[in-house]
Amino acid sequence: MKTKVNLLSKQVLLYLLIIGVLLCLVFFTVKEYKPIKNKTQTVHISKNSVKAGVIFHAFDWSFNTIKNELPSIASAGYKSIQVSPVQGTKSPSTDASTWWLLYQPTNESLGNSQLGSYDDFKSLCTVAKTYGISIIVDAVMNHMANNGNPDQLDSSVDSSFQNLSLYHKQGQCSNWNDRHDITQKGIGMPDLNTQSKVVQSKAIKFLNQCIDAGASGFRFDAAKHIETNIGLDANKSWAGNYWDNVLGNLHNKSKIYIYGEILQDETVDNVAAYETFMNVTASKYGYNLRDAVTSNDLSKASDMDGLKPTNCVDYVESHDNYEDGTSKDLTDLQRKMGWAIVASRSGATPLFFDRPTSSVGSEGDGLWKDSDVVAINKFHNLMDGKNEHLRWTNNNETMLIQRGTAGVVIVNDGTSTNLNLVTNLANGNYTNQGSVSCELTVSNGRIKGVIPENSIIILTK
Repeated sequence: MKTKVNLLSKQVLLYLLIIGVLLCLVFFTVKEYKPIKNKTQTVHISKNSVKAGVIFHAFDWSFNTIKNELPSIASAGYKSIQVSPVQGTKSPSTDASTWWLLYQPTNESLGNSQLGSYDDFKSLCTVAKTYGISIIVDAVMNHMANNGNPDQLDSSVDSSFQNLSLYHKQGQCSNWNDRHDITQKGIGMPDLNTQSKVVQSKAIKFLNQCIDAGASGFRFDAAKHIETNIGLDANKSWAGNYWDNVLGNLHNKSKIYIYGEILQDETVDNVAAYETFMNVTASKYGYNLRDAVTSNDLSKASDMDGLKPTNCVDYVESHDNYEDGTSKDLTDLQRKMGWAIVASRSGATPLFFDRPTSSVGSEGDGLWKDSDVVAINKFHNLMDGKNEHLRWTNNNETMLIQRGTAGVVIVNDGTSTNLNLVTNLANGNYTNQGSVSCELTVSNGRIKGVIPENSIIILTK
């Protein structure tokens, strides 16, 4: 009897061991899903973080202009606001065509004549927090203002930055496919020697000045042009610890949201390295998205082109896309359709760019408070942690972004179409929460109804 019990015990142990091995194999071989047609992914982000919400890019708005609009911005569903660069400029011009002045700083200190003073910024941050809104600063740390000659400093550059040892002094970049050149040479302005401890200390002091005044995050302009010490920069003569040192010394750093302008080129962008320090701009996805809404083929807006959604800030257009003419031809409807896609997706942090209409310091075109845009913002805020299921129909002119069983966004970039597709939504009648009149019915796992032409449909429980 004892022998049989021992034998039985050994068999049970053997079975348990086999089950344990199989479970380990399953656990360690499951790979993260990259969203593709008709499949799902689940990403959960804390609702209290900047990343979980929608960023409103108040491009060239003054601090006081933003403060005056905070009630409307909050009610439109935005959780954070990105301000234009806050550093000193070489000219006080507020002509809209001189927007670029803000990207040629003369110092690393908070306040300029176009946007407002340190006290104006601090007041904005204080009031914004009462609305549950965080302020993100667009920080220009790669270079300083030129005098018209890209290699020469403007005379207005602060005396603390006039010492030439603070610069790389290797001329301007001419080979944009060379990692050394894009990080150690200028991009039209004198290039700061970001390996220098003095330069890094100045950056830390400025960024902490912003944080102490109330900033909750930063966008690093031209971040791709500041070297790392890993990836393509590992063990290279130009490798540096700028990002480790600067980001590691920020006040309240665990609560500061960081993302950088890393324009993907698939050659020397070193994007995987930057993803270890910060979130990155999904610039290639933005290009594909604009192509999708202008070509009436929404299947082009499928994934993030190799980037992890949770590491991305995605957008229809950036200020650079608009100002260089790349996206200026997009109609308001196309911008809204693009926004409906990026802001209803799972994982990434969407940024809505407000197009300028007059002088620097003034409010922009107002599409940010359009009823469809607002409805999409609110949809985004409701869907944290819900899985994503993408589907295309109507010759790819119609795209459905379904978020678990809680809601779906339908973007129709073509003619009116009869919808009859599988869905996880509960049975019932659903009315569009956007501007277009549309009612759909869900019954027995299928969603049915007519989708009007050129429309955005937002449905939730």
